[in-house]
Formats: sequence, structure tokens, C-alpha cells
Amino acid sequence: MITMGDDEFILHIRKNGFGQGAENPVLGRRIWEWIKRADRNAKKIQKDQACRWGDTGSFIGATELPKTATQFQFDEKCLPDLYRFLSTL
Repeated sequence: MITMGDDEFILHIRKNGFGQGAENPVLGRRIWEWIKRADRNAKKIQKDQACRWGDTGSFIGATELPKTATQFQFDEKCLPDLYRFLSTL
């Protein structure tokens, strides 16, 4: 099992030019839905955790980087397919 937050996935999406115009809550929900389908034992373990990059700055916003994240625990074997999914958003 691995623990990762939707902030890490949203950073990957934004950094690579995916998810244009999609708001963070929508991306977070789609990420969670994908993880839950890929690993039926996945769980959310913490909501509203502060992101390491802080909660202020010109890079924080609904369609940029989030202020907080939800942490997921899931099978790390899902990661390659999850990153392929992220590139479709």
C-alpha cells in the first residue's frame, strides 16, 4: 500500500498541461473514483491536509494548485495506470 494525496496528482496534471479549465475538486473526485475502481481496498485516510507548497501564492487557485489535499491509501501497483489516466484529463 502507498499513501499519496490528490495534490500530488493535480500537480502532475497542471505541470504537464492536462486538465485545462478543470477545477481541483472535480479532478480530485475523478482521481478518487479511478483509484477506487482500480483498487477496491483503497481508502481515503485524511481530508483537508495542508499542501507542502502552502496556501498562498499566485499558483494557488481553483484551476491551478490546491491549498489542501485528500490523502488516499491504495495498492502502488495502480500507479502506472493511474498516471496514464491523469494524462487523459
